[in-house]
Amino acid sequence: MEKNLTYLSKIGTGSKGVAEATSTWSRSRVKNILNAKGYIIGRCIGSGSYSKVYQAVYRPVLLETGPGHAIALKLIDRRRTSKDYERLLPRETVAMLALNHPHIVSVMSIQEYGPFVCVFMDFCRYGDLLQYVQVRKRISERRSKLFFRQLVRAVQYMHDQGFCHRDIKCENVLLASKDYVKLTDFSFAKKCSEPKGVASELSMTYCGSIAYTAPEVLKGIPYDPKAHDMWSLGCVLFIMVSGTMPFDESNIAVTIGHQERKQYAYPAGLNLNPMILDLIDKLIEPDVSVRATIDQVAEDSWVLV
Repeated sequence: MEKNLTYLSKIGTGSKGVAEATSTWSRSRVKNILNAKGYIIGRCIGSGSYSKVYQAVYRPVLLETGPGHAIALKLIDRRRTSKDYERLLPRETVAMLALNHPHIVSVMSIQEYGPFVCVFMDFCRYGDLLQYVQVRKRISERRSKLFFRQLVRAVQYMHDQGFCHRDIKCENVLLASKDYVKLTDFSFAKKCSEPKGVASELSMTYCGSIAYTAPEVLKGIPYDPKAHDMWSLGCVLFIMVSGTMPFDESNIAVTIGHQERKQYAYPAGLNLNPMILDLIDKLIEPDVSVRATIDQVAEDSWVLV
């Protein structure tokens, strides 16, 4: 399946026409259209406030038999989205179609039917990293390094291409196999610099989940989105090796205070490699000017060994 952006349905231009047109659309109608085009939509494997993710199989209509191609379908209902998401959706589309890396979920096609946007992407059958950690309580150093190294490669590629993710978290890291992770969900991704550019355009949009969000973002000041990605990577590594969150997200003001004073603690009795502790300390660093960059992390001794 080649990457393509297809707009297959148009809605009336007048406000009355839009209302009438959107009211006739439903998920069932979209699924029937997709089925006729060779997409067999299976069970729902995830959902949010404005979208659902389905397991699916694609088999070209000319091939009535034989194995299909396992994929995932993210079905977005634009009637439920916020104005902020409507503004960010074109950016997400650009990022998903522009990025091509082994450790980034690949998007094969984006199609629009009335108010619904259909995003067809890799199906990662082993769930997300948060589920993986929760089942095992925490991940061994060896496997944490394996997963983290793959994530670093994905983020390094993104940053080199001039893109930032802005919502890196365990839920957005999917396991394609038991030893292979892919970064997904580019809802907040944006072009923030020229390819190989050093300086990033500062962002003002609040993005991400509080537990993974850097203090400068929580404070609502202009921030470097690439540096925000690095803080989030530090939180992901902390969670993998400890099985706990570095900061409590129940009170933002308190969270910011703990972040700025670097008040986070590992579970009692947990003896981690000092090299891991040092790397996490460089990433969960409130001073943006000294927070580790992706190139520095890629050359870190623990990551390389």
